[in-house]
Amino acid sequence: MTSTKKRRVCALHGRGGSANSFSNFLQKIVEETEDTVEWTFLDGPIDEGKMHKFTGNANGKALAWWVLPANTRTYSAEVLDGIEMSCERVTREGPFDCLIGFSQGATLSSVLCARKCGCDEETKQFESVVLVSGARPGVGKEWERVQKEARFGAKKSLHVIGETDAINPKALGFELAECFGGEEFGSEIVTHERGHIVPIDEERIVKKIIETLTGS
Repeated sequence: MTSTKKRRVCALHGRGGSANSFSNFLQKIVEETEDTVEWTFLDGPIDEGKMHKFTGNANGKALAWWVLPANTRTYSAEVLDGIEMSCERVTREGPFDCLIGFSQGATLSSVLCARKCGCDEETKQFESVVLVSGARPGVGKEWERVQKEARFGAKKSLHVIGETDAINPKALGFELAECFGGEEFGSEIVTHERGHIVPIDEERIVKKIIETLTGS
């Protein structure tokens, strides 16, 4: 009896989260894929020194993938200070078959796809990526690169967008999804009625996430 090789999935938390908090939050998906997925939860390299409200009571530091100026969202930043460290961290721990990212982690996933780093060095593609509550990586060179190259960095992508997301409004989620080329490039969008969250209690979306990551 031959065993099927597990897919290596890299999970990237949102700003103010951590590997530990994201692992706890995705526990249901992790448990349902334990036979088909090898999970790696990474910490962002930036310590913000506080906890954001959406991380709840999770233990550990509040981390991020880059530093933002005061009163600035990722999608309006000129420069993402720390993006190089973050891409290097994923590359160092890889290669990975798939990515799943939430918020800032979803935005980082789009950059990794555009740069084609962290994936197999020969194919220069991830098997699949899941971007939840993502937005464009600023308004500078990273955004230009994502617009041109992200669609070539993943064979399949799933974009999970909240209709009432007040952190990364849904229009930004659709904008980022467009960079992955639509159905022709294996890109799919699913929406939910809630806000800035991984809708872990919505079975149809959990099923779609699992299907995307496992290739089932």
